[in-house]
Amino acid sequence: MRTTSRTLRAAAVTAGAALLFVAAAATPAAAASGRSALPGSQPAWANAKALRSAAPATDTVDLRVYLPWQNASAAAQTALAVSTPGSSSYRKFLTPQAFRQKFAPSQSSVVAVQQFLRSAGFSIVDTPSNNRYVSAEGTVAQAQSAFGVTLGEYSAFGTTLRAPESAVTVPASLAGIVESVAGLDQGASLIQPTSTDGNGNSPKQNHGAPSAGFRAGQPCSLWYGEKTVAMPNAPAYGTSTKPIAPCGYTPAQVRGLYGLDQVAANGSGQTVAFVGANASPTLVQDVTKYSSLHNLPAPKITQLVAPGVYKHPDTPQQVPGDYYGEETLDAEAIHTTAPGAELLYVASANARQDFDASVNHIVDKHLASILSISYGFAGEAVPQGFINSLNNTFIEAAATGVGVFVSSGDSGDEVGSFGTPTVDFYADSPWVTAVGGSSASVVPTAAPSGLTYAAIDDPASPLNNTGWKRSFEVGWQTGLDAVNPTPTDHMSSAPYELDGTFASPLPGTFNGGGGGGVSRIFAQPAYQAAAVGAASGRLVPDISALADPNTGLLVGQTQAFSNGTYYDEYRIGGTSVAAPLTAGMAAVANQVAGAPLGFLNPRIYAAYSAGGSAFYDVDQADMFGTTVQSPLPSVLRVNYVDSESAAGGLSYSLRTQEEPNQTLHSTKGYDTATGVGTPNGAAFFAGITK
Repeated sequence: MRTTSRTLRAAAVTAGAALLFVAAAATPAAAASGRSALPGSQPAWANAKALRSAAPATDTVDLRVYLPWQNASAAAQTALAVSTPGSSSYRKFLTPQAFRQKFAPSQSSVVAVQQFLRSAGFSIVDTPSNNRYVSAEGTVAQAQSAFGVTLGEYSAFGTTLRAPESAVTVPASLAGIVESVAGLDQGASLIQPTSTDGNGNSPKQNHGAPSAGFRAGQPCSLWYGEKTVAMPNAPAYGTSTKPIAPCGYTPAQVRGLYGLDQVAANGSGQTVAFVGANASPTLVQDVTKYSSLHNLPAPKITQLVAPGVYKHPDTPQQVPGDYYGEETLDAEAIHTTAPGAELLYVASANARQDFDASVNHIVDKHLASILSISYGFAGEAVPQGFINSLNNTFIEAAATGVGVFVSSGDSGDEVGSFGTPTVDFYADSPWVTAVGGSSASVVPTAAPSGLTYAAIDDPASPLNNTGWKRSFEVGWQTGLDAVNPTPTDHMSSAPYELDGTFASPLPGTFNGGGGGGVSRIFAQPAYQAAAVGAASGRLVPDISALADPNTGLLVGQTQAFSNGTYYDEYRIGGTSVAAPLTAGMAAVANQVAGAPLGFLNPRIYAAYSAGGSAFYDVDQADMFGTTVQSPLPSVLRVNYVDSESAAGGLSYSLRTQEEPNQTLHSTKGYDTATGVGTPNGAAFFAGITK
């Protein structure tokens, strides 16, 4: 959670079901006689140059063999019909049982796959009730024999990953029965959360330990602009006085930002699920303490593990403590916007392919009507099995009335990673609500006086009660420009002053931003094209919410500091803050509507087309401009060099909130920086529940 982007650095576009076009890194060799090749089953990073050795024959392979839906086009049509206002089937969601009866793979197909795997020496681990896959465990040697491949070990993404050296094949008798195989390659082990503290010098996490300690540097502002700093030798965007970054917005401030304090509903009667890797042992106590400090009701949290997940020890590639913060912020973000909702956390091991099992379990058992996902791959070069498995599960979710909200990514247009703009998977699926990121100014309706930092954790303080509003929101695309320290700097008390100059020309280096753009693999859905106009592919995001780590959410978590392990709080951002915040607001919408609304995208775009004020139009272009000569919003951020305290030294940087050098810009109307905009209080709930 401590880096700007922790998503998989994929390498090239692969083929997949329901895709706009098919491309592969290389044309696979023809399958041996009596066998059928699975297209796109060899990752692009598994090339001869990166091959280091053969995979040890006795290594464990845990895999899933995926089967396609029966009559997949009808499944998609059903999902769209029950989600679209005006359809005769609108909100007549199928039960999971009805969906299985219509579309699940046949039992005979499942038995054929199970017999094939058993004959190859695999142990069957699990088959879910919707027959979506057969999960099995065996060895490298057994996998090579069963799937007609050699498994090698490749140098990729700074680590060593196993993958097939050629296209995966299955017996011809399973052609059309087997859709894909996940788990032969280990690319899924690199799926990571899309959250960031925006720090850049985050502490190293020890394996198995609590999350490494981090605090927002002081001075910081209790709300946007509460403290300012004079920078006489570093004027920027037309002024030499800058607001100091907020300490982290409290739940009350976030609720004021989105007008939730003006809405009677609080998500009661709803369950919001979220998924992740591993499980924080202090989750319940942390969220409970956070709630008591910030005037929220005690949380109602259930945690479970989906059947059939990988039960072997943690891999060296993943550190459990890295994920504790993601799980905690998801829970606290949902609880902020839907304090009356019940929370369900479904864990997987190391974010391996068990991640898709967790999602499938929530959907097929209908454990919640809303699902928040703060993980994903960077780019669209995703293994075939993961595109098929997740996208088809998202179709079942829509058909059965489960709304899925996915973070759009934290690397902006991804040009820095791929050299060309691209969107991220899972957010590019047309069956999820892709949530982008904004940078927000939250201010009091009437400025309180005499508050100190201690007020942040005082439930009676104005910081933890109603009385907050949006001043403005722009897109989240951070530019970071370090400020050189000088002996005459004065930052210990007001009036604050920094006398140094910028280390580089404005806006500095790109330091993270909400993902967005045009998909190359998914066609634009009709519900989107009708509202915003035709495009060459699915546009991302659909909607946005607070994500800038420099104007981010205050979260509380047990962490390991140099002087002990205990609960403390810090500011964090990323679209994995935006997604659960929005999922919580969807729970409120369900309560307002009196019944689940399901997949929200058709309704979001219908409300957008209707005009009105359901969405705040995030529009830096018209409000502030788009060039370095414009009065762009920016904050001065103070960091602790050791991430803990001023004793280790301070560093300073100007953070441009929506820097102009990205291809993503917030403009009037729909844009690929922030989608249709952000929720706008009571008007939002009225607009999407009509």
